[in-house]
Amino acid sequence: MKSSSFQTYLEQLHERFGSLSEGAIADYIPELAKADPAWFGIAIVTVDGHVYQAGDTRQAFSIQSISKAFTYGIALEDKGAAMVGAKVDVEPSGEAFNSISLEPDTGRPLNPMINAGAIVCTSLVNGSDGSAKLSRILEKFELYAGRALDVDEAIYLSEKTTGHRNRAIAHMLRNYDILHDDPEDALDAYFQQCSILVTARDLASMGAALANDGVNPITGVRALESDKVSSVLSVMATCGMYDYSGNWVHKVGMPAKSGVGGGVLAVLPGQLGLAVFSPNLDAKGNSVRGIAVCEAMSKDFGLHMLRVTRTTTASVVRTSYTGATVRSKLNRDVQSNAFLNEAGDRIQVFELTGELMFVSAEIVATRAIDCMTTRSFLLLDLSRVTSIDQPASTLLAELIEAMIQAGKSVMFAGAAQHYRFGKFVRHYLDRHGHAVIMEHDDIDRALEYAEDQLLEELGTAMANTGMVSLENQPLCKDFEPAELALLRSLLEEESYAAGERICEEGQTADKMYFLAKGRVSASVELDHHRRHRLSASAAGWTFGESALFEGHTRTADIIADTPVEVYTLDPRRIRELEDALAVGVRTKLFRNLSELSLARLADVNQEIRVLTS
Repeated sequence: MKSSSFQTYLEQLHERFGSLSEGAIADYIPELAKADPAWFGIAIVTVDGHVYQAGDTRQAFSIQSISKAFTYGIALEDKGAAMVGAKVDVEPSGEAFNSISLEPDTGRPLNPMINAGAIVCTSLVNGSDGSAKLSRILEKFELYAGRALDVDEAIYLSEKTTGHRNRAIAHMLRNYDILHDDPEDALDAYFQQCSILVTARDLASMGAALANDGVNPITGVRALESDKVSSVLSVMATCGMYDYSGNWVHKVGMPAKSGVGGGVLAVLPGQLGLAVFSPNLDAKGNSVRGIAVCEAMSKDFGLHMLRVTRTTTASVVRTSYTGATVRSKLNRDVQSNAFLNEAGDRIQVFELTGELMFVSAEIVATRAIDCMTTRSFLLLDLSRVTSIDQPASTLLAELIEAMIQAGKSVMFAGAAQHYRFGKFVRHYLDRHGHAVIMEHDDIDRALEYAEDQLLEELGTAMANTGMVSLENQPLCKDFEPAELALLRSLLEEESYAAGERICEEGQTADKMYFLAKGRVSASVELDHHRRHRLSASAAGWTFGESALFEGHTRTADIIADTPVEVYTLDPRRIRELEDALAVGVRTKLFRNLSELSLARLADVNQEIRVLTS
């Protein structure tokens, strides 16, 4: 099997924008000018902990202004929203990152994303001095990234030496009494905070923690208190891209933060963290390739936060199992059952739930590719899926194509309720020269079809086409020839056309049936004339056994799925016989029925364990 379709997309995106050479490296901080303009990495971490990478995702660079979002969160935790709000507003400035945007009367910075607001937030982090504040920041950043991070001393000293504008801003803040202590102390911690080394993968993990309500999805460790996450994301959405923030929200639509080190971090709440690293910057100080990648991904996969309904994708796969652990409701002959017990794990089932969007569909595709190396049939149950958007439809269509090219069969259940999805998939496959996939009303019928295909491959489908004699019926196990002869003398032969009703719910159970040829289903009618299949039987099985007990009525309709031939038994005829041979027949019928009932109960228990695990 080929790799994830999204991983392939990411690699193609990296190649597509790798030749983009516009922009220039930041040189007002001398150490930043040493970056290689060819560096380019893209990383994504989903809220389920899946990681996708392309390019230079392990290349370290300084976090710069991206740190401001996370330090703002630390300040909220350490000092509370009221104190932080009294010192820093949350209004977009519409100005560059190093603008001196202070309220005229109070001297309060307009938001935490400009340098003035960030310096204040750093000063509000717990710690007796700059060194202690930095330790606190590094400790929290480690929770976000999932690993220890360090300060690049050369970049720090370069920033400190050339940071005259920031120094002026800090002293103005001290003049307004927004900073209470020596501004040099807060400045020193701020310069070091901006000089922390990260990679694109680190940033993607940090963004995924914000997308996952403050919890790093890979380590499971909480990095930010839940009630602070929305505050951080809100400021990122409105102020994170400075004087490009309006265009960013319009074109990309994800909370984001950029840094002059070449990093861009975008967060789609409930779904993913996206990080791009490329040091060439545009006139506003944002990575040229970073902007291009984020715009392309938002457009291609519908990631705009105002265009999609966000949902946590951790539960998109309601349950998964193979055909060896859960079988269809069709009762088969002994030989077929034995083969399916051995080869049923070649069938893989995913029962899906909720909304299928970009990330949730990619999770399904990735899990499918991981497990289908040794399997032949992939069954996707959409009956509990509430909606499938266009990006998810594209990913699933690509998955189907990859499966078909690898010689696998893909089947859907419950796809009829998703008309647009079905139409798109058929059109997609037709354009790529593949046959239309099979669709089924429910997962049980899809599983039955897959079992049929598997048995046909194994050459064991004879029981589904030929007549099954009386001695091969499970209810006649261990019958002596004389007992079989007696039973046969009491039987009558009947035949039914496909779709014909054999038994009706509520009728008196006056005879039982030995199925000699064809298939039948037991079902009940629900509201709006919908039917629910309870069980099914192939040639070689019996149905209507409640007739063996006096006074019972039918609890379901029995309908012929195919042309059917049966042997029928009126139990009153055998009850009227009192000789030893008749007693032996009755005894063995009840014994075999008990064994079959216990076996069916064991199968049901196994299915319940799998489906509820």
